Amino acid sequence: MKLLFNRRGVFTALVIATAVGAFGVSATAMAASKTSGGIYGEAPAGSTVIATNNGTGLTRQVTVGDDGRFSFSAVPIGNYTVRVEQNGNVTETGVVLVTINQSSHVNFAGNAQQLGTIQVVGGSVNPIDVTTSNTSLVLTSNQFEQLPVARDTNAVTLLAPSVINSSPRLGIETTSFGGASAAENAYYLNGLNVTDNLNIVAYSHPPFEALQEYQVLTGGLTAAYGSALGGVLNIVTKSGTNQFHVGANLFWEPAGLRAKRPDSLSVVPGDHTVLQYNQWNSADNQSNMAWNVYGSGPIIKDHLFFYALYQGNNFTGNDYTTSQLFHDESGDPQGLAKIDYQINDSNLLEVTAYSSKHGDDYTVYNLDHVNSLSHVNSKGNKYTNNSGGTAYIGRYTFVPTNNFNVSAMWGYVTFDHSQDSPTRDCPVVIDNRNAAGTALGCWSAQSYAGAADYDSRHQTRIDGEWQLGPHDITFGYNKQDFYSHVSTIYSGGEAWTYYKVPTSKTTTYGAVILGGLPTGSTYAEKRVFINGAEFHNDQHAFYLQDNWQIGNFYFRFGARSMSLSNQNGDGITFLEVSNKIAPRLGLSWDVFGDSSLKLYANAGRYYVPTSGDLNIRLAGAETDCYQSYTYTGMDSKTGAPTGAKQIGTGRFCQNGADGTSQNPTGVVSKNFTAMHEDEYILGAQQRIAGTQWSVGLRAIRRNLKSAIDDVCGFNPSAGLLAFTGYDNHIYKYVKAKAGKAAADAMPGCFLMNPGSDAVYTTPAGSDVTIPASVINVPKAERYYNAVEFKFDRAFDGKWFLHGSIVWSHLYGNEEGYTFSDIGQVDSGITELFDFPGLMEGSYGNLGNDATWQVKIFGAYQLAPEWRFGFNFHYRSGLPLSCRGYYAGPIAPNSIAVAYGSVSHYCLGKLHVQGTDGRGPRVYWADFSLSYMPNWAPGLTFSAAIINALNSQNATSVDLTAEVNPGVLDTSYLAPTSFQDPRYVRFAVQYDFM
Repeated sequence: MKLLFNRRGVFTALVIATAVGAFGVSATAMAASKTSGGIYGEAPAGSTVIATNNGTGLTRQVTVGDDGRFSFSAVPIGNYTVRVEQNGNVTETGVVLVTINQSSHVNFAGNAQQLGTIQVVGGSVNPIDVTTSNTSLVLTSNQFEQLPVARDTNAVTLLAPSVINSSPRLGIETTSFGGASAAENAYYLNGLNVTDNLNIVAYSHPPFEALQEYQVLTGGLTAAYGSALGGVLNIVTKSGTNQFHVGANLFWEPAGLRAKRPDSLSVVPGDHTVLQYNQWNSADNQSNMAWNVYGSGPIIKDHLFFYALYQGNNFTGNDYTTSQLFHDESGDPQGLAKIDYQINDSNLLEVTAYSSKHGDDYTVYNLDHVNSLSHVNSKGNKYTNNSGGTAYIGRYTFVPTNNFNVSAMWGYVTFDHSQDSPTRDCPVVIDNRNAAGTALGCWSAQSYAGAADYDSRHQTRIDGEWQLGPHDITFGYNKQDFYSHVSTIYSGGEAWTYYKVPTSKTTTYGAVILGGLPTGSTYAEKRVFINGAEFHNDQHAFYLQDNWQIGNFYFRFGARSMSLSNQNGDGITFLEVSNKIAPRLGLSWDVFGDSSLKLYANAGRYYVPTSGDLNIRLAGAETDCYQSYTYTGMDSKTGAPTGAKQIGTGRFCQNGADGTSQNPTGVVSKNFTAMHEDEYILGAQQRIAGTQWSVGLRAIRRNLKSAIDDVCGFNPSAGLLAFTGYDNHIYKYVKAKAGKAAADAMPGCFLMNPGSDAVYTTPAGSDVTIPASVINVPKAERYYNAVEFKFDRAFDGKWFLHGSIVWSHLYGNEEGYTFSDIGQVDSGITELFDFPGLMEGSYGNLGNDATWQVKIFGAYQLAPEWRFGFNFHYRSGLPLSCRGYYAGPIAPNSIAVAYGSVSHYCLGKLHVQGTDGRGPRVYWADFSLSYMPNWAPGLTFSAAIINALNSQNATSVDLTAEVNPGVLDTSYLAPTSFQDPRYVRFAVQYDFM
């Protein structure tokens, strides 16, 4: 397997394959671009095959070669009438559905009855595409309309095998693909990568009703795809056709038909016979209404088309904590407009623009007392949280011949992160003296982004395809530039927390010695946290791939080269990766030559880009400092302490974050490489003859080869190290090798590939190699093994069904770019690997390890006017990992202890990752019923019951076992989130024409 990932070997194979193709005599079909598809098949030699789009009139034709094969590439998605002509007469005709990034097979080899196998009208699956060895789920909007699931893109991805919800602790609703973290996926819309580079978790998309087709890629990605270790969601929006369509719809989820979530209870500290609310959920409620008006049609028949949609919405919700009520209202309009210009059959131009801006207006009420519904003494504090953004996408496709096509795309997408509040000058004040987490004062949100914070992605992309005999050569170039203006500051510039002095006479966080204060007395801790910068990152990639057909075998030889750089706020590059080669090899065998049985295999390497979080947390001028005080009183308005007098050992700043910029040449290891993994797949897919059924089986192995994270403890004067007597062996090593000045210039934390040697560049420009044995953190490891079985029944005018059963095992010591156990979304710069003690016991079952998944969904046409839809989802429980204060032998242990309750030691005993049982299994069933009256064509009424059984299992629990060393946290294992309760969605839609 060494040759597989040898760049010379890969490109030698590509050159040989291309050279052999020059002597080929027949054309075969291979995959087209991300936003289109292809048609391929067999027909009598010398005949003419003509494919015509039934909506736009786009027509392509080709003369069948001597081998009886034909193909069309770069075909826009849609239904096509394909006909064969001989001597001017039409001899055979069929209708096929061309779907996104797939090739549809047509057999005209003189056997007309075979057409039934390729006529797909709104089916839930595609015919088997034997030309590709990737794995994906493709759904059209018509199919999705029949399913009773939430109307968002996360719901789409969850229908695919091996995809689960990410941990609610992350605070962002998204999904995890095939064992990867939630920050290792990529999201494309009309060819534009719309993933937010800040943390690589969020992404942008227009109103859901504007989306036409969804492809969820879960493995075997071609060289055209990068930026993902988990999976890819590839979306194409709706377009106009030669028929005018005008319509409107409304979706309503009333609060009165929404079930209540259960409360989360825990025992009262000091009195285990009394329960208190850990989370108060049963009083929550929400109502949601969205409406859309849309239109599409020809501006110039057969040439120029438009599609436009406007969405209005009205959301209201109440969310109670133990001490506050958050009232949320939002109703910002959104919309999309798209123009398609078929200049002629060889030149296509499309332009898309959309707005997804969204603002949540919150009013926060302090409850009269803990667990009270009353807030008569609180007038409410307001703040606004903005999200979404705008996007502009242009694409030009040139198809001069059926053997060659090229497309060029330019896109621009923004992400709004701004926040504001009339109370943002009020400091955060939290009372932990008796009941944990009681909010005091006039603050509305703990922290705020700036009023003008945003991210943006500028992307230029060129893709080409050239068929040379049995070879289909694809190639491309992709350049992306990311710009960000990001900041975070506590409300009022500081956060105060009141504590009682524990027996150990240390705070619960920060290891500030409180010497002299008696047990049971109270003190206040102040934290000042400020970060932010305006910065620029860039990334570019080349790819080359040969898809080579030899008889019934389709070979894929491909490679992708990625380069990237991150710059700090002064425009200085502090991180750079060049020409990382990612080979992609695939094999597909059309066993019987009729696209009825496919055996396939894949081996590939995938890289994920670095995030903008690194610019902020690692290379920015961050302040994160603590001080502790006694006090004589509390301000009546803000709740902040009065008469404050500093105690303890003074101010300390976490990992040296004292507001000064780091040396940009010395914060990243010089031998740093981007995070990447290898993937291996074996699979089979078969269509059952004479039926609408197909089945598939896939085995997958993923192996993380290198991770990135910051490792701390390099400089003893930085942050906690100065307050814990840490005898820093890394500092001593660098001092011995390069002198005291070089050692003193080291940062508190250093970005590297954990488990590898690190190369530190001193301010003088010399390099010091620090052996992995000196740094003493383990190599990052993550392994994912899975077996997937899936079955499909294509729609025959009556019903369709899709299902999958997945067994998987995810284990190692590295979740990836996120750290779900503690809810951390700092991609590539989590608390993992900070110090050796934090990694002790870390190798085991990882947090996203869902052993079993079962998914079944479909629809049944009960009668011409009535349709029934259903969706069932089951996922086994996820591993639990007890988190507590470090109590292990790695000396000095004071550093790991200072991190608080995040190590694998609980109440003094080591608990290996993932060995504290499993959380509850999660399952739900959704049903829908639609009525399409004959007396009003175009009118549809529907009702859906989501989570009809009202399954209310916990989706996350509190993993913090200690409030202080040796002191049990009574909320340990208390649920922190539950499944969404049962709710009802009513919908009415009317297509006027």
